[in-house]
Amino acid sequence: MLEITNLRDGAILNRHHGTETPDHLEITVEGIADTQAEVTVNGQAVRRRDRNFSAKVRLTQRINRITAEASDYYGVRTLTLTVMWDKASFKRYNFFFDDCSFFLRWIALNRPASLFDEMFLGRLKSIHAKYGSRFMLNLFFHDDHHDFSISDFPADYKGEFQANCDWLRLSFHARSEFPDRPYQNASGATLAADFDEIYREVCRFAGPECFIPPMVFHWAMTNPENFRVLQERGTRCLAGGFIGCLTALDEKHVTEVTDIGYHYEQDVARYVRAAHLMYDRKYDLVLLNNLCCCNFDDIPTLRRRFASVEPDRDTLSLMTHEQYSYPDYFNYIPDHLDRVEEACRLAAEAGFQPVWFPEGLLGNTAWEK
Repeated sequence: MLEITNLRDGAILNRHHGTETPDHLEITVEGIADTQAEVTVNGQAVRRRDRNFSAKVRLTQRINRITAEASDYYGVRTLTLTVMWDKASFKRYNFFFDDCSFFLRWIALNRPASLFDEMFLGRLKSIHAKYGSRFMLNLFFHDDHHDFSISDFPADYKGEFQANCDWLRLSFHARSEFPDRPYQNASGATLAADFDEIYREVCRFAGPECFIPPMVFHWAMTNPENFRVLQERGTRCLAGGFIGCLTALDEKHVTEVTDIGYHYEQDVARYVRAAHLMYDRKYDLVLLNNLCCCNFDDIPTLRRRFASVEPDRDTLSLMTHEQYSYPDYFNYIPDHLDRVEEACRLAAEAGFQPVWFPEGLLGNTAWEK
């Protein structure tokens, strides 16, 4: 018998989980082993009490291995966990919009003097001015509702996109909205081709500095073997629902089905729901769930969600879908952008800073300094 009981493989640890200095994070490792066994953790003797043991361990790297060893006359058993140190962590949030294309179509058709004369972008700029919020807009190549493609968007606004790329970035989402779950059974070649097509268009009309690697794609479902396609293009983290998430506005209950979560099994999905973060050592990716989705969550619900945020939680992923902002969309939500602003206000008032989760370790670049 050998088990570490207070940590699991993939845990992401920070100042809330131990004593932090600029050089290390000291944590306590707890577990159980047979009473006859001699136990060490990372080669050091442990404190014992019957089957229980504990030891102090210092994490000194971004990715750390913790190895417990139990030796008795039946043999030697070892257990190694991989954990990540979120060094110099701080409260931070990322906000992304999925399914984006409507704002580009309106600008292409109306050719306003400024990008921010368009209703949606204008409101986002106002929210940014109030709260410093940053927004990732995850693009469709083709708008199935209006038969518009981003290849038809002019390059006239390139300078304005670049002037605002400190808070407004564009990313890949999918070739189009339909069919649903476009990459669930697609090949890596299909995913790569769609990604590269959108990337080329963003570079053409906005510039490469305005593109940010995605942290989600349409319906968040694909064969994990395809993760390398995204990693080769800069993806470091993947957001999803993972378990018990709504998939339509008219759903009345939430089940325990794992969905919108990249085919991860229920064990991982349950852990991500509870801990909000997990490092997948097999694919070298950080997994995270979303605190809210503004097209599902009205303002009272948003306030309840923020009120439930644990004091030791440092990262919030906020999201919604662009099309609910537009009156010509069949599921238009009149106060949709009010909800977005409320989520940003609540994040700011709770002390969370706007960052880009695809950069560093969920917006924390301490390991890159």
